[in-house]
Amino acid sequence: MIRPSTPEDAAHIVELVVAAEMFTADDAPFVEEMMAGYFALDQAQGHRCLVDADSDLVGVAYYQPKIAADRVWDLSMIAVRPDRQGQGRGSTLIRHIEDDLRERGQRLLLVDTSGTPQYDRTRGFYRRCGYDEEARIRDYWQAGDDLVVYRKALAS
Repeated sequence: MIRPSTPEDAAHIVELVVAAEMFTADDAPFVEEMMAGYFALDQAQGHRCLVDADSDLVGVAYYQPKIAADRVWDLSMIAVRPDRQGQGRGSTLIRHIEDDLRERGQRLLLVDTSGTPQYDRTRGFYRRCGYDEEARIRDYWQAGDDLVVYRKALAS
């Protein structure tokens, strides 16, 4: 079941993104701070955080409007628990986001990811979901790790 996240989900979200290797355990405080900011202020600024939950938290997606851009959104985070990957949970989450944005007349959804081999599967996921590689900035994250930007038009 996909639903808006609640403050009670925050610790589980941190555990999930670390388990999915989206962030390292050393990065957990960054994710904790991001979630605290979301519940304190970011919701009022249009940010959205969804979770896919059965009896446990299975997936999470965080998306936000791009400042100073006309109806453009950034998918800042999407992750599915490793033991539930490959079951369509991630693509269901991303379709839910796209449908939400379309219903509200939004134009584009952008996704930033890494160009390293560790993220080959992630980039394949975005391509299978209909995203096009729009840009690549060499050595962005660090030397040898490119920023890869994917784009999907939401309006016809």
